[in-house]
Amino acid sequence: MPEFKESYSSVESRIKEAITELLQRAHDENPDLAAAARDFDLLPQQLRARWNGRGCKKTRLQTNRRLSEEEELAVCQYLDRLDRIGTSARLHMITGCANAILLHVHSDQSIPIPSVGEHWAWRFLDRHPEYHIRKQHMIDTDRKDAHNPASILGWFGRCAKVCDKYGIQARDQYNFDETGFRIGIGRDQWIITRDPTRQAYLGSSRNRELVTVCETISADGHVLPPMIIISGVICNKPAFPSGIRNGKQLSYYHRLST
Repeated sequence: MPEFKESYSSVESRIKEAITELLQRAHDENPDLAAAARDFDLLPQQLRARWNGRGCKKTRLQTNRRLSEEEELAVCQYLDRLDRIGTSARLHMITGCANAILLHVHSDQSIPIPSVGEHWAWRFLDRHPEYHIRKQHMIDTDRKDAHNPASILGWFGRCAKVCDKYGIQARDQYNFDETGFRIGIGRDQWIITRDPTRQAYLGSSRNRELVTVCETISADGHVLPPMIIISGVICNKPAFPSGIRNGKQLSYYHRLST
């Protein structure tokens, strides 16, 4: 029969019960730790070590850790400061901070300067669940600033004051946006074929010309026809759908030359 191995949490629970009972015997200056260990089915040396002040595995400092509790606190303060000034910390910055602390406290010139390992930053984050890893996306600086809730609320507050002051109605407020398309450039798409080895390619033009489409909508929901901007000196009417021509939604713009 295989030997049953008791879980650490179960042993820890009995150690706490034994110490609690020993503490209740306040009149006994020299408690019988061996008898208490037998009563709670514990190893005498295990109970004696805990009675003398040694912590459990979950609370005592690991012996193979490079940084002390105070030094790791300094790393936490470094990360908090980066958060306050809006700088995103990365793993190599955490490693660099830890190595800088080890360099600063190193005093024995007879031994090499210690440093943390390649995976130390990951273990540091495991020990400090208050820090989270998020994926950072590239974005233009102006759009990044526009994502600040305080800036957005401030802008709309100023806009509302101006509208109230000059009596600007919702039907007179328009939002304008534009996007560009490359002519002749399509997207990848799924196809259906019997041949699994078929090389599925779609011809793509080398044309790098852009077409710009603009949309405009008012605050009360009124939508203006979209405006299409294409490059060219002459635009032929037959090149445009008849619905656009007959609906008089086609505007002509002169090409500006610098």
